[in-house]
Amino acid sequence: MEKNKVAKKQRGFFDYKNDGNVYVCRWNDSSVVTLASNHLTHLSVGQTKRYSKKQKKRIEIPMPNIVKNYNESMSGVHTMDMLLYSYKPKMRSRKWWWNLFNNTLNIAVVATWRLHCELHDADRSAMTHLAFRRDITAHLLRARPLQISRPGPRSYLPHSLRSSRGHFLQSSTQGLCAVCKKNCRNQCLQCGNGCIRYVSQSDEL
Repeated sequence: MEKNKVAKKQRGFFDYKNDGNVYVCRWNDSSVVTLASNHLTHLSVGQTKRYSKKQKKRIEIPMPNIVKNYNESMSGVHTMDMLLYSYKPKMRSRKWWWNLFNNTLNIAVVATWRLHCELHDADRSAMTHLAFRRDITAHLLRARPLQISRPGPRSYLPHSLRSSRGHFLQSSTQGLCAVCKKNCRNQCLQCGNGCIRYVSQSDEL
């Protein structure tokens, strides 16, 4: 039966179809639920309690066996979904793979936090979910950035540039660097040189 037709039926109504290989069942609860299985069917039909607005009390309605088994086996998945959406990162991108990557990281954080809780369950020293995420963020911010080596000769900063103080660059008119002979739009506030290499060399003494 079509979904809109099932929704017009009383609560607890269900319809099914079975071709011998796959069993499909639609059950009308607060909304229409559609389940498929190659193992379970609606038999034996059980009962569950739902609140009735008309009668203003909880009443029993039929529940197919396939729905009952689904609810009993979905506790872990529901818990995972709840934790994933508790502190879901709000980072957007136009890349098609971004949502997959972002969700994978989120699942990894949730799984790690659950393991953290199990390891600290005895002494009850486990961090909360929010505190655990904040701790990961703080460690990543303090981590040393990865230096990617590129082909070609490596340039080493002179000791004077690494140890001197007061040399800050500001924007200026375009000029030619006295050392590297390239266009330069920066100028040192202290010595007036237009190239960071020339600034370091002039400060050696």
